[in-house]
Amino acid sequence: MADAPDTERQAVEPDAREVLSVSQLNDRIASVVQDTPALNGVRCIGEVTDLHKNSTALYFTLTDGEAELPCTIWANRYREMDADLEDGTEVILEGDIDYWVEGGKIDLKPWEVVVGGDQAAAVERLRSELEERGWFEDEQKQQPPAFPERVNVVTSLRGDARYDIQNAIHGQDPTVDILVKDATVQGWNAPTSIANGIHHLDRSEDVDAIIVGRGDGSDSNLQAFNTERVAEAIFTANTPVVTAIGHTDDRLIADQVADIATITPTAAGEYTVNFRKEFLASEIEPLKQQLDAAYETFQQEHEHEQELAEAVGEATAPGASHRFTTRSRSLRCCCCCWS
Repeated sequence: MADAPDTERQAVEPDAREVLSVSQLNDRIASVVQDTPALNGVRCIGEVTDLHKNSTALYFTLTDGEAELPCTIWANRYREMDADLEDGTEVILEGDIDYWVEGGKIDLKPWEVVVGGDQAAAVERLRSELEERGWFEDEQKQQPPAFPERVNVVTSLRGDARYDIQNAIHGQDPTVDILVKDATVQGWNAPTSIANGIHHLDRSEDVDAIIVGRGDGSDSNLQAFNTERVAEAIFTANTPVVTAIGHTDDRLIADQVADIATITPTAAGEYTVNFRKEFLASEIEPLKQQLDAAYETFQQEHEHEQELAEAVGEATAPGASHRFTTRSRSLRCCCCCWS
């Protein structure tokens, strides 16, 4: 019989390392997490997403747009907090990192929640920086065409904003083509979604204007329009951009960078087609003034021509020569008397 392959003849050497059960390994991970001072009493800022709750606890994910961290707040503790959390809320959480042995999951268990965090300060820092770059200057603004044939829109297909814009435009001019690019307008991925939508539509050569916006919302829900990513997409667009964000508070950064800022989607749609009225008024008024001046000059010249015609008529009328001779003789007689 042929020799068996070496792999079959070789004895399996036992591994001297300890073999742990899942529970034992999870216990070891938990002890490391619990005994690490850097993971206790941590403070973390981010945005609340995927929030859901039951009678036992409030569960959500904290994200900064790049990474995510599961969080759990026990129901009795949450009731004692002065916080009303919802998807999109910006928060600063303070608590301990915990490892759930049975589920094999790390999460943050906050004991303190501060809604808003330093979001306002961060927005103001960005606003100042962009102002220094000159992104808000009027010289950087583009004027949408007076007679648009195609308008592109970046907004959520599930929101009312798209219909408000469409109705406002087609109510004035049903011949304008409208293309809507679906975008997430709130939440951690909204800035990227909105910016990508602007970049995508800006590549179309036959688009006359881009409207970017959404309906009204809370401050936290509008924060995508206070980000550098959206501001840069608007600023670098070759196509004029009109913001259509439903709000009444201080202007958002996106509004300041945009070529035209309106406070509602309806207003944006109306402006896009009604701008032609302003354009025509600005063009026609100087022409009207020139026409009025030309007509006044014509009237004056016509009156002067009539006076000349009357004078010529009197000079060439029958008997005019005799009257002239008689007057001349009378003048000579008068002169003789004086001499």
